[in-house]
Amino acid sequence: MSYQIAPADESMLSEIEAWLDIEEANYQLALRDWEKAEYEGEAPVRGFRCNWDSAAKGWREGRSKIHCLMVNGGVVGFLVGTDILEVHPDRRGYGYGRILADFMLRSAWVEGRSVVEIEIAPSSAEPFWKHMGFTVVEDREGHGGGTFAYKILPRTFELGDGDRVNYTISFFTVKARYGQNPRPFAEFVGHGERLPDGRVHLREGRWPRLKPDVRN
Repeated sequence: MSYQIAPADESMLSEIEAWLDIEEANYQLALRDWEKAEYEGEAPVRGFRCNWDSAAKGWREGRSKIHCLMVNGGVVGFLVGTDILEVHPDRRGYGYGRILADFMLRSAWVEGRSVVEIEIAPSSAEPFWKHMGFTVVEDREGHGGGTFAYKILPRTFELGDGDRVNYTISFFTVKARYGQNPRPFAEFVGHGERLPDGRVHLREGRWPRLKPDVRN
């Protein structure tokens, strides 16, 4: 498979918007048919046309990055940071989504991130993201109403001769964080090296999980 992932330009954005418009029109037709059938069967799946204008605006203002997956000179998929990933409806099932997801994870790792958090929507995409190594937190909803999921990007560092310091890192849901006696949904412990500037250098990016339970 010959492909290229390239930073977006205006012509690529126009191409994407054209097929998103078609996808949205087809969705609206399917939605009306589903409503007329009194909601029998599965609900039609909506694409990301509803988010596109804000994504393109952020790109034009330099607040976000958009990368395009190019095959034979045409855009078959796009990635907006770690927020939106979509493949052209007619080009799905060829592994293009995995290519974009792999690119997203490699980019996050190069940026120095140890955890990638995503929101999965629609729910039918959950098997794909699980296959990509993400942990789906069924009881936690993302900001946009989708399902929260995360993946830890392992990093291993050799500690120097500085002072050793123990650490505990706790993760809370928004609701639990501001409640009384908050309980973390995950907690990690270990030891690291205190650097001259006061930062603590951790030895590993994959820590032993002590409390894997999830609570809203």
